[in-house]
Amino acid sequence: MSHPAFPRFLSLFRKEMLETFRDWKMLSMTLTFAPFFVLLMYAYLGHTTPTYQIAVVNQDMGATTETGEVVRFGRELVGILREVRSPDGDTTLRVREVGPEDVEGLLQSRRVDLAIFVPEGFSQAILAHREGGDFDPVSVRSRGDPANPDYLLAAVWADMTTLEYVEYASGLRSPALLAPETVSQATSLTEFELYVPGLLILALMMLMFTAAGALIREKDKGTLIRLRLSNLTVFEWLGAVTTTQLIVGTLALALTYLTAMAIGYRAQGSILILFFVGALTSLSIMAFSVLVAAFLRTVFDLVTVGCFPFFILMFFSGGMFPLPGVPLFHWGDRAIELNEILPTTHAIAALNRVLSYDAGLGDIAYELCAMMVLTVTFYALGTWIFTRRHMPAVG
Repeated sequence: MSHPAFPRFLSLFRKEMLETFRDWKMLSMTLTFAPFFVLLMYAYLGHTTPTYQIAVVNQDMGATTETGEVVRFGRELVGILREVRSPDGDTTLRVREVGPEDVEGLLQSRRVDLAIFVPEGFSQAILAHREGGDFDPVSVRSRGDPANPDYLLAAVWADMTTLEYVEYASGLRSPALLAPETVSQATSLTEFELYVPGLLILALMMLMFTAAGALIREKDKGTLIRLRLSNLTVFEWLGAVTTTQLIVGTLALALTYLTAMAIGYRAQGSILILFFVGALTSLSIMAFSVLVAAFLRTVFDLVTVGCFPFFILMFFSGGMFPLPGVPLFHWGDRAIELNEILPTTHAIAALNRVLSYDAGLGDIAYELCAMMVLTVTFYALGTWIFTRRHMPAVG
């Protein structure tokens, strides 16, 4: 004979499923919000590697060799910069030649990320060094706006390319060679691919509205009192709501991932681990939602005041842009940072390692344990506050 609590749980679960899918507006927003952002990010970032805009002021006057040949190393440098390619073969630098009077306007309007000034004596200095004569070093100046986030990367590409070309053209052999290596065998990730783990977790963050809404809805309608009269426990009720939200979260995650796949995204890691992390994230969002619902009284409060904790999850988890760490304390050699009190921070970190670096469960053990601890903590705290504020009859 089944335990009497099991039929109550099934009845509650069926009720929650019907009410969740009956509220098709909230459900459709939850399911389509992240896929919409996937398409939007793809439209902005595309499927190519980043391209940096370079302006070159070529003031090189050229030089004449002992045989009477005129060489123009400045012009060759411009051609070399145009040929710079990423490891995937995509164009990295878009180069235009401009006059010195155009530089400031282009930089301030961010139509270029970097300006390079090739001096008049560029060819003469290289030729003199090649032929073993005396020469005065010349400066190849670069100019950029430090407020432009692409400035530093554009400068790195341009400076390294210029240095390599000068070494080649002058016959200089460096005593040290750079040997870059990658942390995985995967090809370089595009900007869009870097955002996908965060967008997948964004799909689950939307559960905060459906989960908290389910809790507040029962309080608004007064059904919690009737449910309590039927010997319902808080854990049975939360269990039914949690199971429903777990199903909705799985659907949202699957729809977002299929949308990313449809426009060319391919994960490096296991899909099973992806959905395992997604399920654990759904539980943590549900726990966070219980805490949010404990401080709200109506669904109107949820769609107004509730946006504040949602944006905390979205922006301070590190999914939209990297955040500098604010250490709270140290646990052994590891610094525990402020944004790590959010379970979604660990979820994004785990998915990034799984999808981009083919990490296994053992590789993300810390993130999984942190999510479990935070889930239990938020559930316990949220249930206690919700019970005291909205179910005073419960002991």
